[in-house]
Amino acid sequence: MNMPMLKQIVLHRKRSFIVIAILFSVALALQLFIKQSQIPKVEKLQAESMKLREQEGRGVALHDRETLYRNGLADLAKFREKVYPKSQFARFIGELFEMASKNGLELTSITYKPTISKEVQLLNYALTLSVSGKYSQLKKFIYDLGAGNSNILVIDSIAMTATEATAESVQLQLSITSWFKMEAQ
Repeated sequence: MNMPMLKQIVLHRKRSFIVIAILFSVALALQLFIKQSQIPKVEKLQAESMKLREQEGRGVALHDRETLYRNGLADLAKFREKVYPKSQFARFIGELFEMASKNGLELTSITYKPTISKEVQLLNYALTLSVSGKYSQLKKFIYDLGAGNSNILVIDSIAMTATEATAESVQLQLSITSWFKMEAQ
């Protein structure tokens, strides 16, 4: 392509070249703005963020032992407040039956085995529940168990079996552990 031909194209397409030149200028100006202004600000903020994270991490480690001990005792006291006394075991079993009936389930059996933890003065009950109903009801029941509206418990295992191949009914076998305070003897 020679120069006279290029001049004719520019003369006939003046508006297009002006628009392209303006867009190029705007893109160049934005690129310079980002490089000169924004990138240094972002790098500065990232450095400050890293510094704050580092200080926060060291701050946790710098707590003295007495503070950690007091916090631990406070947490333990909160835990003990939420644990039912041993005499409330029947109430706890009643709450399990209420949760099952509230969700439209049939609690068919409960077995339990107590174990004493003398060092922490707690009585552990390992319970096995058999519940039957629809899958959606069982999901709600498990959610209610974990919602913390009852004594402190941990779901150790869950097993489900279909009672019939065509029915919607499901049999749920739950193993849970719950803790109770020992009464003074």
